[in-house]
Amino acid sequence: MPHFAFNKELWEAGRKIEDAALPELNKYFKTDFKRNENDIFDILDFKNTEAKIIVEVKGRRNSSDAYEDTIITASKVMAGQQAIDNGYRVYFLFVFSNCSKIMELKEDSSFKVKYTGSNCIQHYMIPVAGLDDFVPLMDDEFEPEPEEEYEKIS
Repeated sequence: MPHFAFNKELWEAGRKIEDAALPELNKYFKTDFKRNENDIFDILDFKNTEAKIIVEVKGRRNSSDAYEDTIITASKVMAGQQAIDNGYRVYFLFVFSNCSKIMELKEDSSFKVKYTGSNCIQHYMIPVAGLDDFVPLMDDEFEPEPEEEYEKIS
């Protein structure tokens, strides 16, 4: 197994993006996700066992139009496929510098492969054009205040 150094700074930056995304994911899916907290190397970020939904959040330092594809490690896709086999719906949320986009992983999803990094880790190329815009719903409690009618004083 290849040995690589743990990049704590990058991990902490990713964790901040995940923390910011969590309340938005809860609104979008109308559920209460729990973070997979077994250890820092958990494959997928958030899970709701009642709704049978899993979400992996990937932060990006570039805008959504910088590249034709974005990448995700093959191990995350394989873990997602295993979860699908166990009855879960699996989503990947990509948080770009200018917007967020989401996709549902399907049983028959297939992607181009690229090996990257000094350890030549297998990644899948996800076409950005095929991602959906991630727009969280408004809070159910939020209702615009009705405009009050004021008596005209003459």
